[in-house]
Parts: sequence; structure tokens; C-alpha cells
Amino acid sequence: MRTAHLVGAAVLAAGIVMVGPGATAGACACGGIVSPDLDARVTGEQSLVTIDGNAETIVMRLDLHSVADNAALIVPTPTPATATAANPGLFTELERLSAPRIEPGRSRRSGLDEAGAVPGGGPTVVAQVQLGPIEATTLTGGDLTGVRRWLEENGYSMRPEVTAQLDPYLRQGWSFVAMRLTGEQPLSGQLDPVRLDFTSDKLVYPMRMSAAAKDTQRVVVYTLAQHRMQRTDADAARQDIAVDYAGSVQGRTSDQTLTALSAKNPYLTRISTTITEPSSITTDFVFGPAPTDDPYQRVIGHGESTDRTAALLLALGASVVVIIVAAAVGVIWTLWYRRSVR
Repeated sequence: MRTAHLVGAAVLAAGIVMVGPGATAGACACGGIVSPDLDARVTGEQSLVTIDGNAETIVMRLDLHSVADNAALIVPTPTPATATAANPGLFTELERLSAPRIEPGRSRRSGLDEAGAVPGGGPTVVAQVQLGPIEATTLTGGDLTGVRRWLEENGYSMRPEVTAQLDPYLRQGWSFVAMRLTGEQPLSGQLDPVRLDFTSDKLVYPMRMSAAAKDTQRVVVYTLAQHRMQRTDADAARQDIAVDYAGSVQGRTSDQTLTALSAKNPYLTRISTTITEPSSITTDFVFGPAPTDDPYQRVIGHGESTDRTAALLLALGASVVVIIVAAAVGVIWTLWYRRSVR
């Protein structure tokens, strides 16, 4: 397994920070990158969310481009989460299930180490788990000053505007998963996903820390539920949201994790969100049942590019004919005029 594996996917909902001397800020959909690599960036991110009763699961995957060899990240959850490695093939399966339909002729768990409380307003370290090269620490409680101090003392160097986004979560009693990796290889490419399991009274995807991001944010979230799902949070009306797929996957899954998660929640909805002004983010993503369970699948035409090329050539051909005719008329008129003048 590459040293970079397992780190990035959890970044989708929180503040990823690259740790090390001389760190500088970048941007990603999670709220911010701090890295000695000035060009470090998130090039893709996806997440699967589902809830069974009050037990929620989030599986996250990140595509990262960087020449740095160390990283850390913070993920807020409503209650203390258990972090485990997820099967890398999970999102390949999701992409297969939700892929557009092509119509010809149409144009268009590891062991936990218990730990204790940190005095002076700091968080309580609920547990630590080793996920290959990743050390994942579950934190709960404390105030912003105490959490910032814990992060600094444990090598999580974050911009103040990013850590400020932790305060609303702390005031609401949320917990955090702090993940840290130090390796010898660049953190670049598609990283293995991370799974977080925790208790929640609603299907939620933490996004408020993304308000610290500087660039347009694009997030793809797959939901597994008993019905088709939609965004129900207050920010949904102010963001560009598209449903890419909606339908039951019962009996169609081959990935072991996806099969288990969809046993009671077979309806898959893929929702893409684009946020052009991250500073306007005020809520996490919250999902609830859509008005209907109508299925939806994008349709693209086989040979659509060929049809467009043919149309373009036809248009160009017509233009050439017009030009030739005009030129011929011009020559004929010129010859007639010269003869008449003589």
C-alpha cells in the first residue's frame, strides 16, 4: 500500500492541513490546505453517506495532487466516530451503478487504544486507531482555545480562519476525528477511502468548514436510503445542485461494503453540488426524502460527437457553396461591365 493511501478521503467535509515547516495555505473543497507545496490541490472528491436508525456511515475518497510527503486532517462528526479503512473498489462500483445510459442515435475495523482527557479546556481523546500509515484520533469536548492548543501540540498546523470553523461544531457538542500521516512519498493521486461510523439523528454531511475555502467548491455525495433523497438544509436553495442518478441498486452490487450498506437502504441517489462562494456556507449538508421515488439516469447519445461533426461539415460546405456562387457572380458581372464600357 502506498504511503499516501487512506489519508485524503476524509478531507471532503473538513479542513485538510499539510503539516510541516514553512507551510502555506492553498485551497480545497474541504476548507483549506496548508502545505510547503504551493501547488497542492484537491483534484477530485466523492463521499457515500447512509443512515440505519441513528447509526450513520460516511465513506470518503480524495484525489490529491501534491509533492509534499506529510498531511493531516480534521473531520467533524455529531458524535465520536470510529474510523476504519474502506475498500478502494467501493467508489468504482458506485460510478458504475450511476453511470449515464448510452442510447444510440440520441443526440443528447482496527483495534482502539483508549486515552484520557486533556486539561484546561482541551478535548477528550476518546480513542486512537492505526489505519496502516494513518493515526486516527477521535476527540470530543473542549472549547476552541483548548482544541487549537491540542492541535498545535500534536502537529496539526492549521490556519486560524480554518480552525475558527470548528467553533460552531464545538458549541453544538460535535466531536472530531483527527488523522495524521507522515510518509516518504508524495501525496499524489487517488487515495484509498476512509470510513467513519457514528451516531446521528439525521443524515448529515459536514460542510461548514468549507466556508474557509477560497475557490469554487464541487462535491459529489452518494446517498443510500429507503427512498430517493434530496438536500433539505437551508443552504440548498443558494447552491447549484444537480441529481445525476436516482434508483434502486438492490441485487446489482458486487462490492461487499456496498452490498452490506444497501441491504436496508437500497435506493441510491447521486447529488452534485457546486458552490461558487464558499464564504456563504452556513450549514452542513442535510438529506431527507424527495417528494417521489422517481428513478433518474442521465442519457448520452452514442456517436453524438460524430453527428455534431457532420452538421459542422454540412454547414461549412453550405458556406463554401455560397462563397463560390458569389465569386462566380462577381466574375461574370466584371466581364459584362468591361465589355459594355468598350
